Amino acid sequence: MYVTTAVAALPTPSPMALRLLPVPVCQPPYDDELPCPGRSTTTPLGPLRGLAPLLRLVRDLPLDEEPAPVRTPASELPAAQPVARALVQGLLEVLAGVRPLLQLRLSTSAELYDVLQTRAPRTPLSGGQRPATGAVRSVHVQQQDDGIAEVCATVRRGTRTTAVALRLEGLDGRWRCTELIGV
Repeated sequence: MYVTTAVAALPTPSPMALRLLPVPVCQPPYDDELPCPGRSTTTPLGPLRGLAPLLRLVRDLPLDEEPAPVRTPASELPAAQPVARALVQGLLEVLAGVRPLLQLRLSTSAELYDVLQTRAPRTPLSGGQRPATGAVRSVHVQQQDDGIAEVCATVRRGTRTTAVALRLEGLDGRWRCTELIGV
């Protein structure tokens, strides 16, 4: 047996009145739209107004020019031995193709980074064999000058055991590898 119910007629909504609103301006005006085109805008505003006679324009550095690194004494740097061990492990992983070279950018000098770009794979290999955790067998650090450490490490690459020598310099508050031999 079927039951039918009567559906009451719903009131139809009244048509909404449409209004035209102006679109807000979201970009600054063009130079020819400025209110006072003859006025100079070189005078600083606000609290810098008193410094206007002292301010001068300086030439921007080109984008490819980096400022010279600042030497950091060893007393302001962390211990060199753990940094060297982590850096050698990272270098092995980069050369094996399982870590991107970009991760070592802050740990190397610009010259060494350019050399490593020619030796390391362009893109990390998805099936690359990661060096074992114990691939860095031993690390010996000798500090002769303040802020300079010479490092010799014994590493295992596959079935071979080789030596790696590197020079760490304290630059810009961190140890940076500037020379590398044996990788």
